[in-house]
Amino acid sequence: MAAAAAICATAISPGLRSGAISSFGHRRPTRRELIAAALGLGAVLPARAEETSAKVSQLAAAYQCTPKGMFSCAVCTFFIRPRSCKVVNGEISPTGWCKLFDLPD
Repeated sequence: MAAAAAICATAISPGLRSGAISSFGHRRPTRRELIAAALGLGAVLPARAEETSAKVSQLAAAYQCTPKGMFSCAVCTFFIRPRSCKVVNGEISPTGWCKLFDLPD
């Protein structure tokens, strides 16, 4: 019985759960970081909302004034009301969309 309890305790211990920290002590990258790395924009996308960094042009972000399906700037984490963006330069329409779109978690 004690062996079964030890196995159960080991199976549910915090170090073995799938979480944000791996067994090597490194945190797992966020979706935003993975997208930035894939697009080569690591230095452009802010890690936090309060950090400021250089913005990309609308052309580089493939910005369009129309939504892409149900996705639009109005629901993006980077959108700043009424018509601005944390990562894209210029006036941004709430009904627009770009390839840097990030759906809130």
